[in-house]
Amino acid sequence: MNNLKPGVSDYYWCCVEIRAAPDVGEQVYLSVTEGVSTLNRVSVHSGGSVTIPCFYDNVYQQHVKYWCRGSDWSSCTPIVHTNSPKKSGEVSIRDDPDRQIFTVTMNNLKTWNSGYYWCGVEISRGSAVGTRVNLSVTEGVSTLNTVTVERGGFVIIPCFYDNIYRQRVKYWCKGSDWSSCTPIVRTNSPKKNGEVSIRDDPGQRLFTVIMNNLTSGDSGSYWCGVEISRGSAVGTQVSLSVTEGKMSVLQTVTNEMHSM
Repeated sequence: MNNLKPGVSDYYWCCVEIRAAPDVGEQVYLSVTEGVSTLNRVSVHSGGSVTIPCFYDNVYQQHVKYWCRGSDWSSCTPIVHTNSPKKSGEVSIRDDPDRQIFTVTMNNLKTWNSGYYWCGVEISRGSAVGTRVNLSVTEGVSTLNTVTVERGGFVIIPCFYDNIYRQRVKYWCKGSDWSSCTPIVRTNSPKKNGEVSIRDDPGQRLFTVIMNNLTSGDSGSYWCGVEISRGSAVGTQVSLSVTEGKMSVLQTVTNEMHSM
């Protein structure tokens, strides 16, 4: 996207078409400002890495850029600068003035890295411009957030989990409340229940749920769950909508982990 103006600020989707299955995609909010712009929310699995792009106006090409942490812009704690330090622990920064972008890379992320960060550009005499990013680092289980499917069709839900849960029992349940959802299938038994089946692939740290011949009555909230011990579990919610018309764009928003 070239020659961006504030008027194009909106939600956009990166989508992948899948033959004979619902499309998948990731939602991005594009904010075009007069100073610095970036993503407004990023979600990453624990142990993973993320690169945050921070775009700036032409007038700031030769200015110092930085990355800081804190909910309030005026008091955020600097982590890296494009002059010094360019690297601090697992965090590094790189500026590309020709493209008017600087990038921040954070590796080996942990849940305590979750929080608000800022893409900042120093101007002069202590003044600066910047924009905030909400980083969410999750553990447990992650999946799609919302799926829309045409009546009579089918859907494959991918449920990703952390390495420590490879040998645990996985399950699929229905209900708006995590603590009282009704189990439908499990990776131990039953693996199939009517039009619903479940399959685990520990090598990929992924279990999939297939629902066939969907009806409007199948619409509702579901959960990808992993049993831990003594009745405790981790999981994440999926909202399934079965429509009468053509399939809508499948939406994947930030991953959220819920635990009992």
